[in-house]
Amino acid sequence: MAGQVVFGSTMTIIGASLSDISENLGTTNATLSWAVSAPFLGLAAGTTVFGTLGDLWGHRRMLILGLTVFTAATGVCGLAWDALSFIGFRALVGLGGAMMIPNGMAIMMAAFPVNQRARAMGWFQFAAVGGPAIGLVTGGALVDALGWRAIFAIYTPIAAIGLIASIFVVRPTRAGEAKPVDVAGALSLVAAVIVLMVALDRGANLGFEHPVALALLALVPATIWTFVTIERRTAHPMVPLEWFRRRNYAGPVVASATANAAYMGGFILAPQLLQERYGYTLTAATVFLVVRLIFFSLSSPVGGRLTATRGERWTSCLGSTLVVLAMVSFAAGSLVDAVVLVILGLALAGGGLGVAGPAYQVSVVGAVPMDRLGAATGMFQTLTSLGTAAGVQVLVLAVGENVSGAAFASAFWLGAAVAAVGVFGAAAISSANSA
Repeated sequence: MAGQVVFGSTMTIIGASLSDISENLGTTNATLSWAVSAPFLGLAAGTTVFGTLGDLWGHRRMLILGLTVFTAATGVCGLAWDALSFIGFRALVGLGGAMMIPNGMAIMMAAFPVNQRARAMGWFQFAAVGGPAIGLVTGGALVDALGWRAIFAIYTPIAAIGLIASIFVVRPTRAGEAKPVDVAGALSLVAAVIVLMVALDRGANLGFEHPVALALLALVPATIWTFVTIERRTAHPMVPLEWFRRRNYAGPVVASATANAAYMGGFILAPQLLQERYGYTLTAATVFLVVRLIFFSLSSPVGGRLTATRGERWTSCLGSTLVVLAMVSFAAGSLVDAVVLVILGLALAGGGLGVAGPAYQVSVVGAVPMDRLGAATGMFQTLTSLGTAAGVQVLVLAVGENVSGAAFASAFWLGAAVAAVGVFGAAAISSANSA
């Protein structure tokens, strides 16, 4: 929880203070935007690999290593002397997070009986999302009062508390059966994720018709094909492809990737809509975003309780449906003069994903053997990150330079269609898990 709070809080503060930081480091916002992209790139590329290594070498060991890297990298961010050093330190933050998140999740799931996992996940998510909400509300004032470097001096001790607690409180976990590390599979997956993430980033900044973006996008199918081919042929695959034939694994993966795609796409477009359609300033529009985070955080324990009492399928369907309704509300708010519809969309989006999150995770964990929790949760996080990144770029591209209400509405209707795919994924979950 400590690591998640620091990761989410610093991400929102950096996003809100990008202009101040870039001016201080003598660079541009476009260049420093990599300081926001780099941690997500490290997370997407590394979670499956480090989750698998946790399965083989022990989740506690990998968690402590991840928190060590994460805490140290967070601290040195405040010592960055130029844009390149800052971006590099932020990439290390993502690397530490990639070690920390899947192994921490595996430890947490293994620590609770099956009937308590959903509630535990709900409270974990409550804290993880509460951090960004605090960062969004307080970040600007803290930067104005203390400067951006002081932020890392404030949050590094919080990460250190998590590291110390992990050393003294988390019980040692047994390493898995000795197996060869699927190095070829790991490298091919990392290559596929990096190519896709960088292609989306370059397409967003240069335009998807730019030769660099087109070349990267052309490489994506080849890198995915290489990964699948390697995993099919190896005796000890990093990610057994047959997991994706299990309804309780594939269903929540599809539901989470598509719900997060619509959720984050709507989150990025909502401030633009409030500025262009309703005339709010950027500062005022940003304040509205707190609604989404508050509802996400408060609904997470509710999602955990519903998952425990009503089951993963019912709760996943409810949460995914709420995200669809959020996109519909955004679309309506783009066409008619009613800012309450935009606020309702933010509340529905946050509440929907908060409710569904524990159900997605519990379904994934229940669909695989206990000795593969790290790989399973890591791949789930990787695909969710890819869906999120793709959703943001697709919805932003759908609006383009046309900031009319109709253009925003079209983008949100597209988001509703994407989220609706997630409802079908959630409906595919069976009522009882089996590995």
